[in-house]
Order: sequence, then C-alpha cells, then structure tokens
Amino acid sequence: MAARPAPRRPDPRGGAVRRPGGWSEGIATVLGIKVDAVGVDISADACATARAAGHRRICADITTLDPEHIALRHTCAVIISPPCPAFSPAGKLTGLEQRNIGILCEAIDRAGWAAGLMPLYDVDCDALYPEIVETGEECPACAEHGYHEGTRPRSGETWDEIRAVAAEVSDPQIALMLEVVIWPLALQAAGAPIRWMAMEQSSNLPEDVLDDLAIEFYSCDWAYTSREVKEAADYGLPSRRKRVYMIATRYYGTVRTARIRPLPATSMAQALGWEPGERINTRGNRPIDPKTGRAKGGNTFSADGPSWCLTGKSRTWKRESDGYRLTEAEAGLLVGFRRSYQWQGSRTSAFQQAADVVSPIMAAIVLSGVMGVILGEALIRDYHAQLYEMDDLLAPDDYDLVS
Repeated sequence: MAARPAPRRPDPRGGAVRRPGGWSEGIATVLGIKVDAVGVDISADACATARAAGHRRICADITTLDPEHIALRHTCAVIISPPCPAFSPAGKLTGLEQRNIGILCEAIDRAGWAAGLMPLYDVDCDALYPEIVETGEECPACAEHGYHEGTRPRSGETWDEIRAVAAEVSDPQIALMLEVVIWPLALQAAGAPIRWMAMEQSSNLPEDVLDDLAIEFYSCDWAYTSREVKEAADYGLPSRRKRVYMIATRYYGTVRTARIRPLPATSMAQALGWEPGERINTRGNRPIDPKTGRAKGGNTFSADGPSWCLTGKSRTWKRESDGYRLTEAEAGLLVGFRRSYQWQGSRTSAFQQAADVVSPIMAAIVLSGVMGVILGEALIRDYHAQLYEMDDLLAPDDYDLVS
C-alpha cells in the first residue's frame, strides 16, 4: 500500500481505540470461514494480539493509506469500526455537537462526488453545471455520455482533500467516521469487485450521520443499506454493550442480513464460574447515600446478571467478597473471546483492547447474512455453548437442517 501524508491525524497517545481481532474471530472461529483478509489498526498492541491469533494486520493510521492503491484492486468487502469515544456517553460527546455533525455530513457528501459514481439519470444537469442555465448550452455530461447515460464525472477532489474537510471538527476521532464512506466508494471507483461493507459504531451515533451515509451509498448505486442497534447481552454475552451496525450491499442478489434470534441470557458469574451472590465494585470506596444505603455514583453491580459495559478502567474492578480482580483472559471471556486468546501488551492495554473490541459473537451475527452462512445461528449458538459451558443451549430439534 502507498502511504501518503494525511491532515491532522489522530494522536495515538491521545486515547487511540484498539481493535484486537473481534471481526476476524467472528468470521474465522465462530462462523468457521477462511477468508483472505488483512486488518489495519494504529495500535501496536492490538495488532500484536490479532497476529497472535493468526489474523494479518498492518499497523498504521488508516488515513495515511490510499484506498485506490493497485494492491487493493481485488477487495470484495470492507469492515470498518471507527473510534466511538466522541459519540459514546463514556466519552466527551463532542460528536453530538451540531457544528461537528454538519462538518462530517458535508465531508460525507463530498466523498460521493469525489468518487464519481452517481448514475447520470439521478443528476440535475442545471445543478451540476449551473453555467449552462443562462447560455442554453448542452450539458457536458450528456454530450459525452449520451442523455443521462453512464455516471457523473469525478469532482477532482482527492481523498486527502476530502479528509481535510472533516479535519475541521473539534475532535479528530470524529473525522474517522468519514472512512466508512471513503473506502467502499474509493474501491468501487478504482474498479475493485466490492460487494458489501459493514460498520460498527456507538449506538449514540447521530441519525443525521447514518442518514447521510445511507444516502451516499444509494446515490452511488448501492442496492441496499440497513442499520440496527443491538445489545450484546440480548445475544448471550455476559457483558452489556449497545452498538449500531450498518450493512450496505451493491447488488440486490446479495444475501444481506440474517435474523438471528436472541440467545439465553448469560450472567457474569455463570461465564466466570463464580458462585451466585457476588457483587462487583467498579470505583473503589465511595461515600454512602443515606437515602439508598448504597455508594454514591453507582459503583457496584451484581454478577448474577450481565456485567456493565467494559472500559479500560475495568482492570480495577474487584469482587467485593475478597477483592479479586479480573484477569485479561476473563475480561476477554466477558466480551466473547476464548480463554486462550493471547492478549498482548500491558494489563492496561489488554483491558482497553477488550473494551474497544467488537465481540466475535456480535460480528458473526452481523456478518452471517452477507457472508452467505445458512446455518449461522446454529454456529453462533454452538460457539456460545462451548465458550460458556452451557451444553443445553442448543437443543437437537432446534433446527431442521434438511430444509
């Protein structure tokens, strides 16, 4: 891949999000599909973790890579998980500021024009070439392609120039949402056989941004987009994590989404093999509220249900009964990874990776349809049953494998 200078790149020391292989595990381990894939992440530890599990990684800032590079001309799918702190309640919520939303949406719109993929039958000639309105001249696109045949010409803006538009936001992590539209459209413009894309982001992502993404894909002749908010605990994960997932496909014949039924609830105690009745302290000893008898700030929860959403600070959680703290492997187990998954880096880094990752179970749920896995739900339930030692999860008569 060719590296190019990028405007105002996020500082990896300033809270870079780490993606250590959740999507890849969902494909390879849960669904059992072997694919020719490579991931890109700015975190060296996350890349090392993914590589230790057998997943190929390039450790780089994605905004420095050329999405139209010749080495990518055979890419058929793109999966993108931009950082979510700017949109998440756990972050500063700068992504919800109207000014930032406006800048991001403007950049998304210009990405479509830069790709030059909009069919001319959708083009308003007067708007595209305002100078011809008064002169009465023939539309240049119509003259070149025939009356509204072919696609509109590319605007001439480079991807770095489009990224520079988004760089005007107050938080550089917000601008990384632009990659969701840049990569699929750039690959399409370069002639790659791109068939679908998938995205994961905080459930707090503004509807304006989601709408503009969908509009841009439709405008560039993609056949279908869908988005859905999913709570991981509803699918048997022993930790909570609500995220929005978007799927876009270029062809109507592409299998797009699969309806996976919710899985039985799994508690934190079940997953970790603890006795019932344990409580988790998340924030140390805090003043007691005399009205409730509990610590102010809500710093404890019961392990007899799904745990709270993991964050990097989950490394300091402790079991109230004896002060026991989670191991890296146990943190990974709570978000759907095998105990044997080899988390790399310091304890702090490993917990941040577990907090940032897309659960392999959720990845499999989202991707089973576009990857054409007919028995996706059976595979997901089987993985879940083995992971949390719930042998009765999948009853023999749950599925008619013949029909």
